Amino acid sequence: MTEFKHSFRRNLFAPERTYRLGPDGLEWSDGGSAGAIPYRDIEAVREYKSKVRGALAAHLPRRFDYEVDCRDGSTIVLNSRHYTGFLAAEDRSASCTALAAELRNRVALANPDAKFVSEPRLSFKLGMAAQRLRDWIGVRLLQMMRRTDPDRTADFAAASMRRIGPWLRGHRTARANLTAAYPEKSAAQIEQILSGMWDNLGRLGVEYANLDRLVASETGGESDRIVFTPGTLDRLARLRDDGKPGLFFTSHLANYEVGAIASTRHGLDTAVLYRPPNLGPMTEQIVAMRANTMGQIISAGPDSVWKIRDALKRGMHVAMLVDQHFAQGPDVMFFGRPCKVNPMPARFAELFACPVHGVRAIRLPQNRIALEMTEELTMPRDAAGKVDVQGAMQGITSIIESWIREHPEQWPWLQRRWR
Repeated sequence: MTEFKHSFRRNLFAPERTYRLGPDGLEWSDGGSAGAIPYRDIEAVREYKSKVRGALAAHLPRRFDYEVDCRDGSTIVLNSRHYTGFLAAEDRSASCTALAAELRNRVALANPDAKFVSEPRLSFKLGMAAQRLRDWIGVRLLQMMRRTDPDRTADFAAASMRRIGPWLRGHRTARANLTAAYPEKSAAQIEQILSGMWDNLGRLGVEYANLDRLVASETGGESDRIVFTPGTLDRLARLRDDGKPGLFFTSHLANYEVGAIASTRHGLDTAVLYRPPNLGPMTEQIVAMRANTMGQIISAGPDSVWKIRDALKRGMHVAMLVDQHFAQGPDVMFFGRPCKVNPMPARFAELFACPVHGVRAIRLPQNRIALEMTEELTMPRDAAGKVDVQGAMQGITSIIESWIREHPEQWPWLQRRWR
């Protein structure tokens, strides 16, 4: 028989209390005292939805707490957040919601007149109203940027972000990452790279609003906005005509979207592994622009491996970003520190015996972007002749590190790459 139990500390000064559903009522104990309330004496169970603050907000966007009104006028509070220290909390919503759901069932049987209420707290309502306002502003900004001159708007956005960025919370994370990656650089040099990073992100935001028009004129050569490094167009043509699937790895350098757009414009049958941005109503518009310019879009998720496999079976060329944390991946060294990386390029290279190329974007003056494709990588192999996944991903990560070292201001140091 399932035992329903939930423990939590309401604040730093309260003892940890354990609640348990007994055969006849809701029981509790905290080491120094204990008690119980019969199910028939519970008059209401109120569920409150609220926003999560602090470190838990990264993986728990909202939480549910409960208040149990008793016939004697007392109220029992069940919190899903357990305080572990000053400004530190632990998510215990799984046991809390399970206990509350079963409690409602037992109270309904014992007291048919009991009330069950679910409502958001005022803070949650205000948070949702603020989110709707941000969404409205975001959509209007997207529409406005598509009506303005992209070069002038990009210059304005870059200048604005150079001023605003240092005041944002992510600036501290970026500075810490840069200081660890470049211990030999002075504080002034680090700040110069950070300024360039915010400049790049400002331009990227404007380019995001014009993804479907960035390489619109590309049909086989260069344009005023996009140029190719020597040999890149020849490699694209060979991949297009070799009749085999292929894999591209890339990183968040400059405008990393342009590579997939240019490949599709040059006739390469391309699929892109893509994580939809959490931008509310703007997400659908951005996804539509990507789908019209980048070939097949594969949304990152539990079934993305099978979708990539199907695309490669059809002879497509799959592009993926591999410079982000991947919890289940092998360990590699990146700027002298260990981190985890997505092993899919190496695993699919072994499975399909297909070529692997790196693709990067380099931001140039006057809002121009250069695209570079590497020659085919030679995959390291183990004694059995199979691709050495860890070795291959270390080689790919080292290439990406060399790219970033050339233009450190064009990579977003804000991300938690090392964990």
